[in-house]
Amino acid sequence: MRLKPLIRKTQAYAKRVGHKGIWVEPKLLAEIEYRAISAEGKVRHPFFKGLREDL
Repeated sequence: MRLKPLIRKTQAYAKRVGHKGIWVEPKLLAEIEYRAISAEGKVRHPFFKGLREDL
């Protein structure tokens, strides 16, 4: 698994997320497609297309 070596104890960004999770270093780039953005600016109906290898 490519995420396992990237696990960290805290969030990587200053803006805090209000739920628990497993945090990783932001080193991978994923391609995500979505159908719409909500009024709050959140992605609706997202799906994972794959990891990008062009970095």
